[in-house]
Amino acid sequence: MKQPTFVIKAGPQALARIRSEGIRQDQFRVMVGASGGPKWFILSGLDRYLASEFFKGRQKPLHLLGSSVGGWRMAAHASADPYKALTFFRDHYHHLRYEPKANARIVSQSSRDMIASFIGQEGAKRICSNPVFKLHLVTAGCRGWTGVEAKPLQLSGLFLAATANAMNRRWLSGFFHRSLFHVPDSDAPFLNLRDYPTERVPLTPNNLPKVLEATGAIPLVLEGVRGIEGSRHPVHRDGGIVDYHFDLPFAPQTDDLVFYPHFYSKAVPGWFDKGLAWRRPKPEHYSNVVMIAPSPSLVAELPYGKISDRKDFVELDDETRIRYWQKVIDAGERLAEEFAERLEHQRWDEVLVSGL
Repeated sequence: MKQPTFVIKAGPQALARIRSEGIRQDQFRVMVGASGGPKWFILSGLDRYLASEFFKGRQKPLHLLGSSVGGWRMAAHASADPYKALTFFRDHYHHLRYEPKANARIVSQSSRDMIASFIGQEGAKRICSNPVFKLHLVTAGCRGWTGVEAKPLQLSGLFLAATANAMNRRWLSGFFHRSLFHVPDSDAPFLNLRDYPTERVPLTPNNLPKVLEATGAIPLVLEGVRGIEGSRHPVHRDGGIVDYHFDLPFAPQTDDLVFYPHFYSKAVPGWFDKGLAWRRPKPEHYSNVVMIAPSPSLVAELPYGKISDRKDFVELDDETRIRYWQKVIDAGERLAEEFAERLEHQRWDEVLVSGL
C-alpha cells in the first residue's frame, strides 16, 4: 500500500472542524511560515499549489505571518503574481553558489540582490497594499553585543543569549526583542502580542526590502541590517531567533483556523530552543492550527534520509547539493499533488493526526 506523502497535525479545535467540515480555504484567517532556510524546498510545490489553486479568487483577508524563509514565502504569497514569485524564489535559491569561505558581506549582498529581483520595482507597493493577502514579518531587534559585526563580540553575545534563553525564554529579551512589521491596515488577531517584548512597525514600500533582508539575516552568516525605517532598534537579525516556528496565539478566541505548512511535524519556539527538548509551544496556542508536514516515509525516501538544510552548503559540493535539492523539490511536488487529490475528495482520515 502506498504511503502518504504528508501528515496533518491538528489541534483539538481544528481537528473537530476538519472531521465535521473537511478542509476549505475560507476556514482560515491566518497562514504561517516558519524559519528554516533550504528546508522550504519540501514545501515549495505546496506553496505554488496554494497560490495558484487553493487560495485562487479569495476575497476574505488572510493574514500572513512569517520569519526568515517563511517571511520570504509569505511575501511571495502577497505579491501580484504569487505563483511566479514563488517559482522565482525557489529557482534562485536552488541554484545559489558561493565562493569557498564567502564572508558575511558577500552573502548579505547576494541576499540583497535576490530581494531586488524578487520584488521588482513596483513589487513592494503591491505587497504592502494587497487587500486580501496581508503581510506580517518578524525580525529580531538586537541589543548589546548581538548587534556587533565583530565575530568575537557577536559570538559572546549569542552565547550569553543562548544561556539566558535556556533558563527562561523571556530572558532572551535581554539580547533580542521581537519586531513585528505589519501592513498599515492590518487587523490581524495576533497584532497585539503580550507574550514577549514586541514593537509594532508599519510595513511600507520603503522599508520592505530591508525588512525582508533582516528577517533572514542569520547571525555570523549574514550582516545585521541597520536603519530600518520606523524601528527603534539600530540593528536587526533573523526573525527566527525569537520566532523560529512560533509559540504565540495566532488567532485567539475565534472559530477561524490557522493554516501552517511546515517542514516538520512539530514546532520549536525560538532559534536557541532547537536543542532544548523541554521547550515546546503552549498547547492552547495550537488548538486551532492545521499543520501540514512531509510524512516520515517521504523523508526516508530522500537522499541522506532528510530534507534539505543550510548545512548542505558546507557538507556538499555545489553540483551534488543542487542535484540533491532537486530531489527534495520533486518530492515536494508529489506532496502537493496528493494534497490536491485528497482535497478534491475530502479524504483526510489516513493523514489526520491529533495533537501538536
